[in-house]
Amino acid sequence: MTESAATRVAPDDVPDLFGLGSATLRWALVAFAVVYVAVSVGAGWQIRSPWRWAGLLCGFVLFTLAIGLVVRTGGSRASTGAAVVATAASVGGIAVSLWSLPVATYQTVQSSSPVSAMTIAMAMLALHRRTLIAWSGVVCCSAVAMAWGESIGFGLGTGAQTTFFCYPVMIMATLFVLVALPLEDRIRMLRERAIAQASTEAATAAGAAERNRQLRRLDRRARPILQQIVERHEFTSAEVANARLTEAQLRDGIRAQAWESEAVREAVWRARRRGVSVLLLDDGAAGPATDSVVGRRLRDALVDELDAVDGGQLTARVLPPGRALLASIVVNEDPRFRRVEFGLDGVVAVHTGSLD
Repeated sequence: MTESAATRVAPDDVPDLFGLGSATLRWALVAFAVVYVAVSVGAGWQIRSPWRWAGLLCGFVLFTLAIGLVVRTGGSRASTGAAVVATAASVGGIAVSLWSLPVATYQTVQSSSPVSAMTIAMAMLALHRRTLIAWSGVVCCSAVAMAWGESIGFGLGTGAQTTFFCYPVMIMATLFVLVALPLEDRIRMLRERAIAQASTEAATAAGAAERNRQLRRLDRRARPILQQIVERHEFTSAEVANARLTEAQLRDGIRAQAWESEAVREAVWRARRRGVSVLLLDDGAAGPATDSVVGRRLRDALVDELDAVDGGQLTARVLPPGRALLASIVVNEDPRFRRVEFGLDGVVAVHTGSLD
């Protein structure tokens, strides 16, 4: 995984600086819905046709759908599909609402509720970074209002005027998108840098800790032997064997960290003293799993194999990433051999055979 992929911040991880998904906004929209219904009922008190009331209710439902789609948008950018559906619902809501108003008892306040709902839906859509789609919806709503005005004899201009007050709101929303919302991008970039820096510092600290640990072990294990060499000490055969075992153990700690544990070190030491040739390798597939249950299972299995073997050769290897297996332990006691395979799914397979 590259550094940029590892430290990239998802849009949902960035704080909602402008409250586009806040509970306050949702309650404000609920309050608007209540006012919408109250104004529609109060201004249309003289409407007697149930079909016209059904049309007004249908318009209200369409606006609710449009605003709900925008509010439920995850992150700061609405999806294209949700934006198109919300825009179509708003245009449909305007059309149904306007044509449901009777000409004989029409009052300007009767059209203010649907136009206000359309304005809120399109302004919120613009704030969710779908400005062009939102403006297209506003223009379509104005065209619908012009057609409605012409059809009832008010004229194109009078029909269009019913939607004019939404344009200042849309202009402000657009300016807000252009000026304020890029702050989220800057914040996301700063968070990515902070996470990358923290990751680098953590890796550096882990590397330094590992180096210090290796140096302490080297000092504890090798210093007495080196001191004896400097003092021209005459080594016995037992001391030479211990020195070689110490060297091999130090090599294990460097090239096979996935197998590193006190129990494994002691079992390897005992096996080598019995004459077993032990080779530990770590090609990195275990990764962070070396400190997990999987890692402990690997080391416990290695200890069991080391204690069971009396001669020959034992090779324990953590395989490279991308392999079907996590690790393997091969015991070769000529002519018999045993291979223990550890799968990525935790399954352990044991294969035995003979070289004869």
